[in-house]
Amino acid sequence: MRIAADGERFVPHRFRDGLLRVADPALGKVKHHAANQIAVREDEVVAYLRRGFLLRMRGERSGQVNLIAAAEIVQVA
Repeated sequence: MRIAADGERFVPHRFRDGLLRVADPALGKVKHHAANQIAVREDEVVAYLRRGFLLRMRGERSGQVNLIAAAEIVQVA
């Protein structure tokens, strides 16, 4: 989960296929394009985040979907 400056919580965004999406920051300005993102299972996310990938997350209030870096994500029990 990520908590924005305004207090909005962001949670991993699950797509219609049931998978999450990660993006490689090495792709620069085009990393956010759907064609450049990798569909992953929930159990694969941590490995990608450790390698520097960003995770597609959705705001609980706004519904806004953003790419979030691992440094901004906290795990909640």
